[in-house]
Amino acid sequence: MPPSDRIRVLHYFAFPGGGIGRYAHELITHMAELPELEIELACIPSYHYRDQATYAIWPGLREITHPTPWRRRLRFALNLLVNPLRAIRRARSTGAHILHLSTIPHVTFALWSRALSRSGLRLVATAHDVRRSQGLIWHRYELEQLKRLYRTCDALFVHSQHQKADLVDFAGVPAERVVVVPHGPYPHGQPQADKETLRRRYGIPLDKQVALFFGDIRPDKNLDLFLRAMAPFKDRLFLVVAGRPKQGTSVERLQQLAEELGISESVKWVPQYIPYDEVPNYLELCDWMALPYSSRFTSQSGVLNVAIAHRRPVLASALPTFCEVFDACPVGITAAPDDVAGLSRAIEEMLGRSGEFQPSAFDQAAARFSWESNVRITAATYRMVAGHLGSDRRRGVSNCVTSVA
Repeated sequence: MPPSDRIRVLHYFAFPGGGIGRYAHELITHMAELPELEIELACIPSYHYRDQATYAIWPGLREITHPTPWRRRLRFALNLLVNPLRAIRRARSTGAHILHLSTIPHVTFALWSRALSRSGLRLVATAHDVRRSQGLIWHRYELEQLKRLYRTCDALFVHSQHQKADLVDFAGVPAERVVVVPHGPYPHGQPQADKETLRRRYGIPLDKQVALFFGDIRPDKNLDLFLRAMAPFKDRLFLVVAGRPKQGTSVERLQQLAEELGISESVKWVPQYIPYDEVPNYLELCDWMALPYSSRFTSQSGVLNVAIAHRRPVLASALPTFCEVFDACPVGITAAPDDVAGLSRAIEEMLGRSGEFQPSAFDQAAARFSWESNVRITAATYRMVAGHLGSDRRRGVSNCVTSVA
């Protein structure tokens, strides 16, 4: 396809990595294979997937990271304004048709929205988390700006039907403007050895079931509740905690809790970033994965999609975004969120059923939520948004998303 006929999209991602970074990397990798699209990612210099990217990258956003906490906070605050303006200028200079926000700088929307309006760009955004439970400065004002940004978008992507309904309710946007694009599976390659060898290597018992709590350790992921719930099963269950603690989490306090519960010998702590090539080892040595997340967690989970890719059963909280996956594909069991007794019952059930989950269920989930399917939906939305570049903004939006919702 001639370059002049392609739809040019500038993706915006203003953080180093994390779950959203992995999602953006996977989606853009697959999107870049379509000849009808010309994709570029605007990112910060420390973007984690910079060396792995097979798509065009413009690392021209200002860096937000710094080892000194006060300077990191200052950079983050300033660049909430600077980086959207840089992205808009980059999009205009490259002739992009669409600006796709993978991270949403809503706090400063009132300050950069005029530049967006003058640019003639179409705006789309992926709302990984529809709402914001906390504000940076003034929560009420920030929520109003988030709603304004959502209403300005020509299309909005979410990961589940529940999130779509929540977005419509929260921001008052037309349902036909909101498109569901699920997470795809996250394969990490093959383990370096078999299960028994890896358990010996990492100091994991051979005579217990092993649950894996994987990924960023945050308060809303309820690791403390899981520790309490597993205490009655310490003779049968061993827990591996592998991931980086985030702000608001004290690993020392969690370890102290394990000591008080008498389960210290049944927990292995690896509180750090797990290198990519080691991830398959942790998945291979475990029997199942634990996602006991709080009801405050409203997004989809990249950890769930890692489990699907590696065929590991999941014990997860019965959150709407999780239940949509489990209802379609039986890849695990659920427990009431934020309930230690219910979580304990679910652990007992999983101890008896972990070997019952069939590979075909994981294959079904991987096919149903494949990146190929996600790319088709996203590309169709781009085509319709770009097809209305010369028409009234709001009328074009309504028409464009109806055909792919």
